[in-house]
Amino acid sequence: MKMKRKLLVGLSLFFTLLIGYACTSSPSQDYLDEFEVRRLIDEAIKKNNGQLEFTQWKIVNILVNSADWAWNEQDESYGAVVDLPELTEFIFDKGGAIGYFKWGDNRKTPLPFSNTDLFDVTDVNGVVFQKAIEETISCDFELGNPSVVVFTRQLGDRSKMNNPSDASFQIVLFW
Repeated sequence: MKMKRKLLVGLSLFFTLLIGYACTSSPSQDYLDEFEVRRLIDEAIKKNNGQLEFTQWKIVNILVNSADWAWNEQDESYGAVVDLPELTEFIFDKGGAIGYFKWGDNRKTPLPFSNTDLFDVTDVNGVVFQKAIEETISCDFELGNPSVVVFTRQLGDRSKMNNPSDASFQIVLFW
């Protein structure tokens, strides 16, 4: 009998606490506070990203010397292929790469970049003269072993410039 009584008292106490807890929530508490929302978002991000680290980046500065530009007769443009071993399959597939053309030490602009400037051009008779022409500079990224970045310089009139100048670039890889 004492055991039944202890069991009944225990169950009564349990149900009383359960009912008391249920009754303490009010309609004004039927929402998630900011802390709980942030916690849920953090948990979802961690779950979705698994073992991934959060955003990282690497900056690679590249100088293409005048002698490194090669004329491509088919595309009527100059190109320079530069090894970029930092570009991994993971970054290529799940991250990104952005190329910049650098103007001196304090200016850069994202690629592709177009600018009108004076260029030394050789006409069909071999005469060199200056001409205002729009130049477009761009880059493409190729995954490989090693990966490379291909820089391209093309004049708007598709003419061949004399001695393309050195060019500084910055590649930003992020993942």
